[in-house]
Amino acid sequence: MDQPKIVVGINGSMASQAALRWAAAEGLLRGARVEAVYAWEWSGGLHAPYAPLSSRTSREDEHAAAADVAEHAVGELGESHVVPVVVEGPSAQVLLRATADADLLVLGAHEAESEPYPVINPVVTACLLRARCPVVVVLPGGEQERRAEAVLAGART
Repeated sequence: MDQPKIVVGINGSMASQAALRWAAAEGLLRGARVEAVYAWEWSGGLHAPYAPLSSRTSREDEHAAAADVAEHAVGELGESHVVPVVVEGPSAQVLLRATADADLLVLGAHEAESEPYPVINPVVTACLLRARCPVVVVLPGGEQERRAEAVLAGART
């Protein structure tokens, strides 16, 4: 039997840090490997042709910066069953591809200051609609983060 796999989307935000902590705790409970996926896109094609060359970064430099963010987030956690994964591409596409062989996808959402519900960004929306596994959305500091229970979108109970 294969080891269960949990994918968690990270981007350095408070919401993704909460999702990473939740996924790590869930991974311990399930005996699962947790992949902390950081999606990045090279900004090289976004510069105007007249922009100074000194302000441009190379694809390698941006990949290294993305890897640093992912390794720092996972390193702070200090859990051996959690590994950073850095993939170039649009966030939603990268995360959806990662769910192909995953048992669970964990994402963070921001709490809206002026609304009673969380802000569900387009990446979270796309994953809720198209993921090939159940999806957990974690709010930073919320009830879901304090205890290892959450409602799974797409789960059958």
